[in-house]
Amino acid sequence: MTRTEAINVIQAKLATLADERVEVLAELAQAWDRPSVFSSLPDDEKAAINTALDELDRGEGIPWSTVRRDLDTKLKKSGA
Repeated sequence: MTRTEAINVIQAKLATLADERVEVLAELAQAWDRPSVFSSLPDDEKAAINTALDELDRGEGIPWSTVRRDLDTKLKKSGA
């Protein structure tokens, strides 16, 4: 879908949307103008996040089942 097609779809639907949905769309559009949390981080923190994401992309992450088991064990030991 092109930008023009997307704008046309949005414009065509706006009149049929409930007020609450139009308000949500407006809030979303305003949020896109704000800087993201990531963009406000120091360069070293961005680099660390990108490194971790690259590791995950290479399949080097820890499986959720392992993380869950380890967390459960720690919670049980802490009495939580």
